[in-house]
Amino acid sequence: MKFPVIRSQTIDGEIRRFELDIANDLIWFKGHFPARPVLPGVVQLDWAIKLAQQHFGHQDVPREVLRLKFKSVVVPPQILLLTLSRTSATEATFEYTSHGNIYSQGKLRFAGDGQ
Repeated sequence: MKFPVIRSQTIDGEIRRFELDIANDLIWFKGHFPARPVLPGVVQLDWAIKLAQQHFGHQDVPREVLRLKFKSVVVPPQILLLTLSRTSATEATFEYTSHGNIYSQGKLRFAGDGQ
């Protein structure tokens, strides 16, 4: 499975919250690393981008990724909360958390119309 199961999602204005089931069988854990599987940071970024595109109507990939921070290692199995916040027509922030722990966060800047 390439994308985790979304157990629930909520919409509150310009904020989207997704409860993601980070299961042992996700393809991203194979070989990364066999003794202690770790969810790659680039995968976390990819999921945030795809959901921001889908929910905020962006047709392109981000022009910039700002303030990207990986704070804790994601290991399976666990439930992560991905919070996406649309801060302007071209920007959104994301944050992965679980039980008060921040795993990663950043800001996505998409091109505006005609840019």
